[in-house]
Amino acid sequence: MHNLNYKNEEVMKKVYSYLGFIVFFIIGFFVAEKLNEEISTIKRSKFLLGTIVEIQIRDSDDRKADAVISDAFNEIQRIDKLLSIYDSESSVCKINNSCDSIINIDEEIFGLIQKCDSFWKLSRGSFDISIGSVISTWGFGKDNPAIPNQEEITKALENSGWEYVGFPDKNKLKKPGGVKFDFGSVAAGYAADKAVEVIAQSGITNALVNTGGEIRGIGDDWTIGIQHPRIAGQILEKLKLHGKAVATSGDYEQYFEENGRRYHHIINPKNGFPASECQSVTVIADNNLTADALATGIFVLGPAKGLELAESLENVEAYIVDSSGQILQSSGFKNFISK
Repeated sequence: MHNLNYKNEEVMKKVYSYLGFIVFFIIGFFVAEKLNEEISTIKRSKFLLGTIVEIQIRDSDDRKADAVISDAFNEIQRIDKLLSIYDSESSVCKINNSCDSIINIDEEIFGLIQKCDSFWKLSRGSFDISIGSVISTWGFGKDNPAIPNQEEITKALENSGWEYVGFPDKNKLKKPGGVKFDFGSVAAGYAADKAVEVIAQSGITNALVNTGGEIRGIGDDWTIGIQHPRIAGQILEKLKLHGKAVATSGDYEQYFEENGRRYHHIINPKNGFPASECQSVTVIADNNLTADALATGIFVLGPAKGLELAESLENVEAYIVDSSGQILQSSGFKNFISK
């Protein structure tokens, strides 16, 4: 889960510095050696979505691979702009700033919001993109996040809540003026899916897209690692993707500490404070939008209820590190662990 569009140069430096030593981790690309000698790996990275985005393609045509990577980056950049809460011209920014109770929205945003509605229902309200006011109050995505006072949190919660959102008709959204959307919990996952669509449409059959920890592969050769939430550079498990998507939500991604307590960016929509029962949640699903949303929802739900949710869903597996460092995993997760 990531906030969008860090504009501040200092923030970019911090992100590059931090990601410089984890990007190969977390992301843990362990290149398989069973490649035809004529096949080469083209890899490029770019700063988008407030993080480092990396795309790898294995193909015999280097020129084609490079062009397709450019197209995929262009698509991610489009999503970045579409879902930005900082760009006044973005669709989301216009929705957030609208004073109308019924808003006409474009078809793509409408479809995405409806999917977020389904994740809100699945997670029993633990995943909620309508808490933009709460996230803003904490200052995550800015230079100096800090603990807001209770009055600020209470006011922000009054201007949040998916129960106030509705769909009176196709491409129409009902939303109180004070409610602000923040797609940071799904933007990276959605962008990864859209980039994979671009790559697949080109005919390329072996690729990996990583949008800052939300990862999706095309082909069966890709192995990634789950980052230890407390020990930088240490891998908990290696996973074979088998064409699936993987997303991780963790309290080590964006956080600060005060009086010995860690405050992070994954907010519980019910009380306006960072969720406290997990250190990290990794979800495997058919697409990154689903994996990204469920990783957030399970993190907020906590280990017991989160594992119950994962077990109830088809084609979804979860790996949870709880607040004490204990590991829980869904029954089918072992099928993806690389021996």
